[in-house]
Amino acid sequence: MKTKIFFTSLVILIFLAFIAPVHAESQNPVDTKVKTIASPNHNKLAEYYENEAKEMSLKVEEQKKLLHEYDIHSYYYGREGQDFQAHHEALLDKYEKAAERNSEMAAAHRKMAKKR
Repeated sequence: MKTKIFFTSLVILIFLAFIAPVHAESQNPVDTKVKTIASPNHNKLAEYYENEAKEMSLKVEEQKKLLHEYDIHSYYYGREGQDFQAHHEALLDKYEKAAERNSEMAAAHRKMAKKR
């Protein structure tokens, strides 16, 4: 029994000895080398967010079509129909919010690009 406890403790201590230096290095906020940070290209970021907003808008339209199909033919879906409807309404809401956020981010980056 004592041998089991001894070897278990030994394994845990060895594990902790290997983990501690890695953890300490990852939390070191001061780096001896000077890091250069390139200024962001706001036009490219705005373009990226606009593309994401368009993609989310396409997904919104797809979800609207699925919900419309469900409304027309709800009897096809049986008992799972309400789950289907709730799931796609949640996705629709999620995609609408994502499209709105991406549009806002694109506008903010366009504004930042004009300031430069």
